[in-house]
Amino acid sequence: MSNRLPPQGVVARRLPISVLSSIVCFEREMPIELAETIRTLRRDHGLRYEDIMWSLAESDPDNGQCFGFGKALTEIACLTLDDHDPVWK
Repeated sequence: MSNRLPPQGVVARRLPISVLSSIVCFEREMPIELAETIRTLRRDHGLRYEDIMWSLAESDPDNGQCFGFGKALTEIACLTLDDHDPVWK
């Protein structure tokens, strides 16, 4: 496990990287709960894209994929919630 977990007091369900990957590849829909968690992590706690992936993956992700996956997950969360507020996008 990594030390780069969600901020203290934030509850985030950690998922297998394969699940997150299938969401990024649009093979699986993003659950509303996950989209809301991403919005909270970005908007309320200011997590960077790469830290989003570290917070949500149940095992340590590859450093090379963290930024891209974190950004993609954030964009998919915006679409899922139909919330395009630039504060957290």
